[in-house]
Amino acid sequence: MADNKNKSEEKSEAKTEEKKREKIKGYEKLINRLKKERAELEDEINRDYREARRYVRSHPEEGVLIGFVGGIALGYLLGKLGRK
Repeated sequence: MADNKNKSEEKSEAKTEEKKREKIKGYEKLINRLKKERAELEDEINRDYREARRYVRSHPEEGVLIGFVGGIALGYLLGKLGRK
């Protein structure tokens, strides 16, 4: 009787250990996928950044104008919000 009880406990422990291993494998797959996506996003952001820098260097007047207009718009909005 006690022998059957020990066997059933061992089986349940083995099942829980197997479930833990499966969960760990699932988490490892998820972590690896997230790392891959992170690397892809970093590459994309770096490409976009380099492209933006090239554009601004080739069109400096437009960059200054956009910055100036953006500053005026931001100042206007902050001024309106500050009055309330």
